[in-house]
Amino acid sequence: MVIFTQEEDFEHEEEVIKTNGQRLLNYNGFDEFIQYQCEFSNYLTYKVELRSGLILTMGDGKNHCDHGIWCHHGQSFPLCSKFQIFGNVRTITPGIKELPDDYSYQVGRNYLSYLPNLDEINQYSAGEHCLDILIQINIDLFKTFSKGFESLPTPLLALINENSPPRFHFTVGEITPAMFVLLQQILKPPYQGMMKRMYLEGKVLELLALQLNQFLHNEQAIRAAIKLRPIDIEKVYHARDIIISQAENPPSLLKIAELVGLGDHKLRYCFRKVFGTTLFGYLHDYRMEQAKVMLAGTQMQVAEVANAVGYTHLGYFAKAFKKKFGISPKECQFGKNPIM
Repeated sequence: MVIFTQEEDFEHEEEVIKTNGQRLLNYNGFDEFIQYQCEFSNYLTYKVELRSGLILTMGDGKNHCDHGIWCHHGQSFPLCSKFQIFGNVRTITPGIKELPDDYSYQVGRNYLSYLPNLDEINQYSAGEHCLDILIQINIDLFKTFSKGFESLPTPLLALINENSPPRFHFTVGEITPAMFVLLQQILKPPYQGMMKRMYLEGKVLELLALQLNQFLHNEQAIRAAIKLRPIDIEKVYHARDIIISQAENPPSLLKIAELVGLGDHKLRYCFRKVFGTTLFGYLHDYRMEQAKVMLAGTQMQVAEVANAVGYTHLGYFAKAFKKKFGISPKECQFGKNPIM
């Protein structure tokens, strides 16, 4: 896999735009539109600074081959809200204690992160079509919305109240129908010029409010139900992200416990409290859901899907799939609906 630094990627982009692309600055008087084709991808990006410290970026790309980009985040890196509409992107952040070494942005989910002063590698797979919306909000601007009476998830309270808040990366949850409506409105705004900018800012702030509410609701529900310490809940989610990012070949329970900083008995207890199942029970369900999506939405053979989700024995995969959904992988492939 070819891996570019940020600087190399920018230089390559500039060369490609000159020969096989276009850049439109101030496309609507306040934004930037870039489109190009190269040996690595077809890519379109739309970027707008809605106000000082609030940036919206929409990226739409089809990857021709496996490649990666090595990015550096400075000390003043903003709070980032991301909505993965299509495709999956793998991210590697080795040696960062607050994060798994390897995690993914997955289709249909939304994420919230604060990751100053680190390096990461974003990896893109051949044939993958990725569409995402990224909102970046400067920490000082984020603080202006706070008047001392807010109810926020614990990591965001730290952003407001601490001078050096800890880094974090959370999978907030699935993109809800209300979020999806806003995302579609952001992708296809009905106005131009100043009215477009006002419209987009309103939709972005509404989308952030929905995301923060989802985050807060999830945190409060977990605390009320299981009465675990916030730090243990974070470690359980960290463990969940590890097994998902390495679903094809997951680490042992002991290794995961070591990575997240919990004893294996406590990890088992806390994970069941949070997710209602064991760590590897969660992994099994995740693999089956991924397999269902692949069988229904791609031209992959059943054996290819089985391998992709970590099963080396086709018979075991078919048996597990039927037990989970009530139909065989072949029936799912041919359009029969699961009963579960």
